[in-house]
Amino acid sequence: MTSFFLMMVLVSAGVGVAAGALAVPWLADIAMKRAYRRSLSWWNESLQGAIAYRAGHAGVWPKPSDAGSAGALGMWLDDVKSQAKRKVLTHERACALREAGIDVGQDCSSRSEREQARRCSFRPTALQRVVLALACGAWFAALPAFGLPSQLSVPLSLCGVAMAAGVVCDVRARMIPLECCGCLLLGGVAFQLLNGGVAGVVAGFASAAVVLAVCWIANRVARDAGGSVGQGDVRCMTALAVLSGPASLIGAASCYIVAGLFSLVGLASRRLKRQDGIPMAPFLTLWMIFGTVVAR
Repeated sequence: MTSFFLMMVLVSAGVGVAAGALAVPWLADIAMKRAYRRSLSWWNESLQGAIAYRAGHAGVWPKPSDAGSAGALGMWLDDVKSQAKRKVLTHERACALREAGIDVGQDCSSRSEREQARRCSFRPTALQRVVLALACGAWFAALPAFGLPSQLSVPLSLCGVAMAAGVVCDVRARMIPLECCGCLLLGGVAFQLLNGGVAGVVAGFASAAVVLAVCWIANRVARDAGGSVGQGDVRCMTALAVLSGPASLIGAASCYIVAGLFSLVGLASRRLKRQDGIPMAPFLTLWMIFGTVVAR
C-alpha cells in the first residue's frame, strides 16, 4: 500500500510538472489574446454608444444610475475615468476619449495599444516554466497525498491548471480571462457532482449566489468611492464558490487575510501606494486550496 501510494504521488507530480510547463503557458497566452481582442472591441463599441447617447440627450453623458444600456455606458465611463486617474489607459484610447469630449486629462496614459497587445501575450522564460512546473507539480501531488480519490483529483487538477493560467494573466496583464474562469466553473461543477451529487452542485451554486451578492454590494460601494471591483475577479470568485461550496467562507477568509497583510506590508514599506491595485489571482489561489483540499 505504501509503495502504491508513493507511486500515485510521484505520477501525479510528474503529470503536474508537464501541465505546468506546457499547458499553463499555452492556455494563458491564448486566453489573454482572446480577452484583449474582446476588450478592445467592447471598448470601441462603448465609446461609440456613449457618443451616440450624448448626441441624442442634449449633450448629457450617460450615468451609472440610468436604466438599461445607458446605465451600463455610464458605468463604463466611470471605469474609464478611474483608469485615467491611475494612468493605465493606452495613448490611442486617451486620444479617442479627448476627441469625443471626455475630460481625462493629458497625463492619463502609460503605453501604446501595440504595447498593450504585447503585454496581453505570454512567452515564458525558462525560469517561468520551471516555477509553473513546480507549482502545478506540487498541487497535483498534494491531491493524492491528502487522500483524495482519483475521481475528485481529476477535476481539481484541471482547476489547478486553469487557476495557474489565471495567475499568469493577472500578474502580467491585470486580467483574469473568461476562459480561465469558465474552466474553473466547469471543474467546480464536476467536483461538486462527484463529491456530493446534485445536493453538492446546489450547495456550490448557493455559495456562488452569496458571493455574487457580496460582490455587487462591494462594487457599488467601490464605484461610489471612485473605483470598481474587476469583473474578472468577480467571475473567478463565483467559480471558486461553486468549487468550494459550503467551505467558501474558509477559502475567502484565507484569500483576503493574506491579501490584506500583503497590502499592509507593501504600504508600510512604501512599495505600494494607496491608489495602487494588486493582482488578486495569486491570493484567489489560496481560496481554491483552503476551500477544497485543506477544508476536507
